[in-house]
Formats: sequence, structure tokens, C-alpha cells
Amino acid sequence: MTLVVAFLRGINVGGHIVKKERLQGVFEALGFRDVMTFKQSGNVIFETEAKDMEKVRARIEESSRRR
Repeated sequence: MTLVVAFLRGINVGGHIVKKERLQGVFEALGFRDVMTFKQSGNVIFETEAKDMEKVRARIEESSRRR
């Protein structure tokens, strides 16, 4: 398992607020484990078995476009 930190820019700005629970749920739905969020910052800590971090990034970006 690899511990990963995702720093999501602009997630809680301009009146657009994503609750920690919802953000955590999105990452869990992507198959990541032990997902934790840091306050309302948009920073997400999780574990993955994936080795290719570029693919992990792409999955997160694609998921955010669909929401």
C-alpha cells in the first residue's frame, strides 16, 4: 500500500462547499482505503495499491468532473 496525499485546489471557495463526508465518500467510491480529509481544506489522505500515481491523479480528476 502507498500512502498518498491529494491537494485539491479550489474545492471550498466562492460559496461552493464540499462537506468532508462527501469528499471522503468520493475517494472511497474510487476504491481508495483509509480515506481521511483534513478539515475543509480539500486535502485528502488515502492509501492505494496503485503504483502509477499519474493514473491515480487522472481517476480523481475524472471523478471530480462528473460531480
